[in-house]
Amino acid sequence: MSSAPDRRGVLGLRALPWALVAVLGALPWAWFPLRDELGLAGDVVAIVLPVLAVIAAIAAVALLGRRGVVVAVSALLAGTVAVVAPWTPADAGPVRPGAGVTVASANVTAMPSTVPALRASHADVLAVVENAPAIDAAVAAGYPFHLFAPGSPSVGVYSRFPLRLLQAPGPGFPGMRVAVAAPVPFVLYAMHVPKPWWTGSGGYWTTPAEHHRLVEDLAARAAREPGPVVVAGDLNSTDRARDYRLLVGSGLTDAMRAEGTGPTSVTMWRALLLRIDHLLVGPGWCGDAPRQFTLPDSDHDGITATVGPCGVTPAA
Repeated sequence: MSSAPDRRGVLGLRALPWALVAVLGALPWAWFPLRDELGLAGDVVAIVLPVLAVIAAIAAVALLGRRGVVVAVSALLAGTVAVVAPWTPADAGPVRPGAGVTVASANVTAMPSTVPALRASHADVLAVVENAPAIDAAVAAGYPFHLFAPGSPSVGVYSRFPLRLLQAPGPGFPGMRVAVAAPVPFVLYAMHVPKPWWTGSGGYWTTPAEHHRLVEDLAARAAREPGPVVVAGDLNSTDRARDYRLLVGSGLTDAMRAEGTGPTSVTMWRALLLRIDHLLVGPGWCGDAPRQFTLPDSDHDGITATVGPCGVTPAA
């Protein structure tokens, strides 16, 4: 019996009919009509999608040879569209002149070195998650009003306008609900939804199913608010996943898309191109001048935008 490797499988794939190659090339685009139907499996795929697209492209060329280039290009193009489309501008309109409030959100990873960047954001209202007592004291010194909830999650809200705590963090509510007495008052949800990922030590920060339930609850809470609402924080929901589409589909507007935006998870997860920090506003509100800012030693970028009641868009 010959010990030479049997290459018929590979040769067979490399001789695959072009009609089947075309079908394989079309498969990556099935992500768009099927992504919400995939449920929790789709949520997980969405997180690792950029890496999967690259793996699929390499495998296509390795297994199909020259014919695999068609499949590889299709996989990379579909992956690029899925990743980049939620970063492109989708401006809901300008904020009404004189009614805007600059809101910033920052996951500081409990790093005191982020304090200068937080101060430099010049936000009227600042939500800080993965906070710490030393950071809270340093940031609060620059604001007349603040609220701080240590523990898990550790959340602080700092404001140039009076604040009133409506709900503190607790089981099933990973954040803080706060009334902000701005010129146009609003309710702020300062949130840190746990990662739907494995911790690496035998468990999860939270399961994908529980993460989805928390986001569903957040969307429902925001929809029930009788007045203006702002949702800010690290939601650990990538903008190409079902949970993000649930939030914007429930009536919230992504204020960071008044202009182009990009990934906010910027260290060990950089390759996954995750935009998981969000600034969302309720019906009738818009966002202006969004930007990201560096948080030294944190694994996130901060985000900020001026938000408020939408102005009248000039007629074309």
